[in-house]
Amino acid sequence: MKRLLPLCLMLLAASVARAAGPGAPMEIRAEDGERIPVLVLEPEGRAANPPVAVLLHGLTRRKEDWLSDAAPTYGGALRDHLVRSGYRVYLLDARRHGERATPDARPGELARRAHRGEPALYQAMIADTVRDAHALLSSVLATRKPPRVLVAGYSMGAQVGLLLAAREPRITHLVTMVPPHIDPSLGEIAPAGHMARIHQDWLLLTANQDDFAPVADSRALFDASPSRRKSHKTFDSGHALPREYLDDVHRWLGARR
Repeated sequence: MKRLLPLCLMLLAASVARAAGPGAPMEIRAEDGERIPVLVLEPEGRAANPPVAVLLHGLTRRKEDWLSDAAPTYGGALRDHLVRSGYRVYLLDARRHGERATPDARPGELARRAHRGEPALYQAMIADTVRDAHALLSSVLATRKPPRVLVAGYSMGAQVGLLLAAREPRITHLVTMVPPHIDPSLGEIAPAGHMARIHQDWLLLTANQDDFAPVADSRALFDASPSRRKSHKTFDSGHALPREYLDDVHRWLGARR
């Protein structure tokens, strides 16, 4: 838990993506009835049953990160690649982020409280976000079976992606960029306790100078998955990966057509 506070502060210091971009609004309801704001980007080619991708943002960020080419995610480039490759792309705000921001309990404050030994609200934010992403996927997949279901996430989004993939076998491909190490004592929201259910094709990208995910912890996470089609690359960087990480994502996706 001690790594959550500096991670939050680092991401808060980065500019929040505000770029306007294409995308039709979609609104679904969470298990608890809360509104989940979603943007949907249609693929080039307009295939009748295209592959789908769900993109998950990091702590203190928002879904519009995937419409901007700004650091740390450089998400617009990935979004563009997926749309050009024929994916229908879904973007959603995590609980207490973006359109769902709550001035009385901002993500940074939840991280600070967790750092002080009061993790309950942080745990709830992550667990509810996983359930929201699952509600979105369930809605998307209710009437169709796409040829590929990709989930990709950066930092906190990678944490959520791992937890989501562990509970949703219809996900076929998983890309996680620098998932932070979460102490197993946090139970439901710690990916380490769920890795035995990660069977998807999986690309894990980590960094050898990442204060929030030590190399040994990232390796243990990777080794714990029984997936037979998994890849792991480590960059010589900190938690903010170099923009070139996107080249590896594009190559990995292209090799799995």
